Amino acid sequence: MVALLIDAVQPHTFVDDAAHPMSIPRLKVTGARHRFGARQVLEGVDLEVLPGEIYCLLGPNGAGKSTLMRAICGRLELDAGRIQLDGGEDLHGNSAARRRIGFVPQEIALYRDLTVRENLTTFARFAGVSRRQISACVEDAMIRTGLVDYADRLCRSLSGGYQRRLNICASILHKPALLILDEPTVGIDVDARDAIHALLQDLRARGTAIMLTTHDLEQAQALADRIGILKSGHLALEGVPSELLRTMYAGQTELLAVLGKVDAASALALRQLGLSPTQANDTWGCLASPTAIDLQVVTQRLKAIGVTIRELRVREPDLTSLFMATLRRDSVL
Repeated sequence: MVALLIDAVQPHTFVDDAAHPMSIPRLKVTGARHRFGARQVLEGVDLEVLPGEIYCLLGPNGAGKSTLMRAICGRLELDAGRIQLDGGEDLHGNSAARRRIGFVPQEIALYRDLTVRENLTTFARFAGVSRRQISACVEDAMIRTGLVDYADRLCRSLSGGYQRRLNICASILHKPALLILDEPTVGIDVDARDAIHALLQDLRARGTAIMLTTHDLEQAQALADRIGILKSGHLALEGVPSELLRTMYAGQTELLAVLGKVDAASALALRQLGLSPTQANDTWGCLASPTAIDLQVVTQRLKAIGVTIRELRVREPDLTSLFMATLRRDSVL
């Protein structure tokens, strides 16, 4: 079973987030470097997460996201660099600081044959919550995550969405200063995802610093105060999504063509027209001034190439556009 809590074995001193100076980053990563064999996985990553901020760490598989998260949680020692919580000592070897971190893995990490309340009581003990506080902490966490009516249900009887809520609930019993989540809504329906979004926004409002990884770029755009895009071990782009979009795409519109099967010759012809593949396998796009896009002309040129046109649409560029542009270039800004 994957542990939900980081080095959670000693009594925990609860954090008064209201008293935390907002100018001091909750999490600060400086010059993070790590190599596995001949492969440099992290190449000098610098980032900060503030109290009451949701930071979405994005990137393709193999970009270094999991390695960085493991290092932040104290499960991997960097080759070089520092990771600090609230401006203190390096987290590596600092078990007291690591106990102020909550971690929610992508896998459901719960005791399937225990009830919701029994799971939470068990994890509260792991977290070092004092015996006098366990009952109140469990009750409060269930209220905040909407699990009160399920307190006596066995974990294995819950839907995937409620198991994910319970996964998060178990990680916040010790009221962490920093909560890290790895793909927290993968494989669940829209209603369950919205409930988890509401929970994360509530935690943010209470001053918790939140870092999450996701491949759901709509989720990142809806939740993130700031994003960071990892590419080949370095932070290729970072900032407030709306500001990044405005800087990159001011006055431009995105044309998207959803096509049938595209062979090598057709792909070359599409690129010669100025189109590039997007995150979706069957979708090609480009940027242009709104007045420069003539859908009738585009249709004629695509038909001349011989591809099947399933849909043509024009839209404002979004985080998916920004993400794909970042992966295609060495630097966006």
